[in-house]
Amino acid sequence: MMKIISWNVRGLGGYEKRREVGQLVKETNPYIMCIQETKMCVIDGVVCKTFWNDTNVDFSYLPSRGASGGLLTLWDRSKVVVWSSWQLEHVLGIQGRFVRNDEEFILLNVYAPCDISQQQALWHNISERLTTFSDLNVCICGDFNTVRSMEEHKSVGGPSSHVGSVSFNVFIGENFLVDLPLWGRNFTWFRGDGKSMSRLDRYLLSEKWCLSWPNCCQLASTRGLSDHCPIQLCIDEEN
Repeated sequence: MMKIISWNVRGLGGYEKRREVGQLVKETNPYIMCIQETKMCVIDGVVCKTFWNDTNVDFSYLPSRGASGGLLTLWDRSKVVVWSSWQLEHVLGIQGRFVRNDEEFILLNVYAPCDISQQQALWHNISERLTTFSDLNVCICGDFNTVRSMEEHKSVGGPSSHVGSVSFNVFIGENFLVDLPLWGRNFTWFRGDGKSMSRLDRYLLSEKWCLSWPNCCQLASTRGLSDHCPIQLCIDEEN
């Protein structure tokens, strides 16, 4: 089974956090791993091998701005061939193919800003890029920093405004993206006091991706040192 991991780690600088990432890689054996909020300006192969522990690992990254943000995408070269990598504001993209089935794909690793106007600009920029990927296997994953409905947020303070949900849902609908049900738990982000939680992390798939691999599911794993849960896209190639 092919697996893609997405996780907002809230910083990769510490030993314990890297150790936890390495343990997840060891347990899941992913084809691709997308990390958000690295909080690192420079990432090299030595850093990546500390938690991938395999000479077959390759990577692309978007530097953080100081101690804020940062994206990292890693892949197993024995399972994935990547020939192109590019950057947009808040987005790290790769294009390649899976060795096992020779299917080409586009993958966008996203860490969206909290500001609603900046989110709207991000959805517009991604939409423009998606027009060049028509009829391709496209996977968009990461921390979108917004929910799709009131049911995806829970707080002791009661209902809150979800103005950003409207533009996010429009973005998903206009680009015909598929948001699969989440298994394992209802929320992916938890405040430290445990009183507020939201589903901020997800995978959005193109129709072509879903036709190529109809047996996909999103699975949320147990939260560790980060306030976000890692989520997996499990791709069963059997029909």
